[in-house]
This record gives sequence, C-alpha cells and structure tokens, in this order.
Amino acid sequence: MTTLIFVGIGAALMYFFDPDSGRSRRVRLCDRCKSATKKFQGSARTSAPDLSNRTRGVIPETPAEAWDDQPPKKF
Repeated sequence: MTTLIFVGIGAALMYFFDPDSGRSRRVRLCDRCKSATKKFQGSARTSAPDLSNRTRGVIPETPAEAWDDQPPKKF
C-alpha cells in the first residue's frame, strides 16, 4: 500500500514539475485553489448568520430538564 502511495506522489511531482508544461499546470492549480477559497469564504459568510439564527430559535424550545439549574438566556 505504501509503495502505491509513493508512486502516486512521484507521478504528481513529475506532472507538476515537468520542464515543458509544468509551470502552466502549477499556475492553473493555484488559480483553481484561489477560486475555491473565495467560494468557500462566500458560502461561509452567508451560512454563519443562518446558523446563528437557527440556534437562537432552538434554545427556547429546549426542555428545562436539559439545562443545569440555569434557564437559557433571552436574546
């Protein structure tokens, strides 16, 4: 199994450090990573308020037995 992993790593290194077209492959990979990062940040930015609002909605519905001697805070 480890041999197969090292063969894959070696093939990837050969692919990205090819003297003829390795530079363009690395640039394309970098561009794709930047694009994916921007998309992730955008979706996280829109999902965070939604998750916060859903959490605030669930807290009042939680039964009193679930709390340790203190009721939940009102928002």
